[in-house]
Amino acid sequence: MLSILETIKQAAYERKVLRIIYTEKDGTSEGWRYIEPYSFSDGQNEQSLFAWDRDKNGIRRFTINRIQEADITAQEYQPKYTIEI
Repeated sequence: MLSILETIKQAAYERKVLRIIYTEKDGTSEGWRYIEPYSFSDGQNEQSLFAWDRDKNGIRRFTINRIQEADITAQEYQPKYTIEI
């Protein structure tokens, strides 16, 4: 079983949509979110993932340690931006 970080990297490499369970700062979760991973950033003692959120139709920043689950779907995506993972 891959770690969440390795799962994100694998999805980016394969250009596959990633399905995640993400916990917001306030402790809530919207359930499964379908994202297209693009890049990582480090800052303020936390690593983040920048990804296109398909339901919200925009780029979002996800703090890696708040991603509870991550699965690679069979669905491929055409990159909107350069993938830097």
